[in-house]
Amino acid sequence: DGGCFVTPAVAAPPEIQPVIAASYPGSGARMTWTLIEALTGIVTGDDWNSNGWGKRVVSVKTHFPHPHGKQLSWEDEIQRAFVVIRNPLGAIPSFHNFLYEYENKLENHSTRAPVYEWIRWRDRNLRNEMDEWMNHIEYYLRLYPIDKRLVLPYEYLTDDRHGPRAAKDLARFLSLGPGVQAIAEESVPCVWGTVVKYQDGKQYNTRKPLDKNVEYVGSYPIWPSSSRKGDKERPYTQFQLEQAIEMLQELKIKYRNHDPNIRDIMQMYIDQIREIPADPRTAADIPPPPSKEMPPHVQKAIEDAQAGLANAPPPPQSVHDPGHAPGAPVAIAGVDGITHQPTSWNVGGGDVAPHGRKAEETTDLEALAPSYPELREQREAVPEAAPQVVHTEGLPLKAYQEGPPEHMSPQGTAMKPKKMYQSNMSPQALYKFLEKRPGP
Repeated sequence: DGGCFVTPAVAAPPEIQPVIAASYPGSGARMTWTLIEALTGIVTGDDWNSNGWGKRVVSVKTHFPHPHGKQLSWEDEIQRAFVVIRNPLGAIPSFHNFLYEYENKLENHSTRAPVYEWIRWRDRNLRNEMDEWMNHIEYYLRLYPIDKRLVLPYEYLTDDRHGPRAAKDLARFLSLGPGVQAIAEESVPCVWGTVVKYQDGKQYNTRKPLDKNVEYVGSYPIWPSSSRKGDKERPYTQFQLEQAIEMLQELKIKYRNHDPNIRDIMQMYIDQIREIPADPRTAADIPPPPSKEMPPHVQKAIEDAQAGLANAPPPPQSVHDPGHAPGAPVAIAGVDGITHQPTSWNVGGGDVAPHGRKAEETTDLEALAPSYPELREQREAVPEAAPQVVHTEGLPLKAYQEGPPEHMSPQGTAMKPKKMYQSNMSPQALYKFLEKRPGP
């Protein structure tokens, strides 16, 4: 049928000298991982050694020096680097999609963030991420001389005309290392089509099961790199477009004599951005996506928040013990007139209170926030500094973080400490407090 079958990769020979396969997050690292294995037949690895092969790999995928990457302890042993770059106004939204999936416990490469979520995140983080994008490129341009690196745009690798040629450049670069013999050059276009253009149906992997006696350690089979669904719209304001062009102009001028390839890629990105129409909208201009139907008590909590503190009952007064440890829970004078000793208790745990009502029916904003965009706004307003009592919907709760600080898992997943709330009131007093709250 004119297609080709790509067999999974096998273990690297002892003499292998891996290359760095670097990219800013959202620049096709997963696709590139699969393409490298398909071109060489040798297993690849990453900076977290997620497959356990350590240095016995043809390449090591990494996002370092971006915070979502990890610096290799043996980086000084690696003599060459392959760097994939992508227009920052395409890469950064893709990175945000990953963060959105993680925050909402969705499968990787499954869902694009709604436009409302993108604009909210964009207005807070775009400038910083553009700096990270630029720093990532310059790190490898400084570390590896021009004859020891290959810089390929994501846009070339995925383009019908440039893609096969870019894949040939990659195969030749990888073959320069000991122990690597890439596939025949005439087979590269078909393999590129199998890995990169799997959705087009022009060239594809037959995906037939391998013979049982075939051994492999790499990715199997050549499944799609990403299958995200959802709105692709990612608007930018005029100011943000101008910021991006200014950054790219700086890189173009800096490397125009030293590396004409970088100069030409930056000009390509500048031309692409100039074609993007400016969009003046901010998060305030776009309504959040519709929420699922809320229980009455949750709707009431939102109405109370919107009405402001003027309609909320005064918070209970804390009774501080001078000898009490700083930041620890303190005894509190409850609304029932009884001074309660410190009690750690999570609202919404599903326990049955003395009056028979399940705790999950109470207003636990932290537990409900992922399901209701309106509550997520309030959750983000909670201070993340030192523990302190914050009045969430009139409830005296102490915000604190549980678990290790933000880090990356061995699988390369961003892990964040869970934000928890601690009440200084007993469950009984807290329920009574809820029941006695006046209406808006």
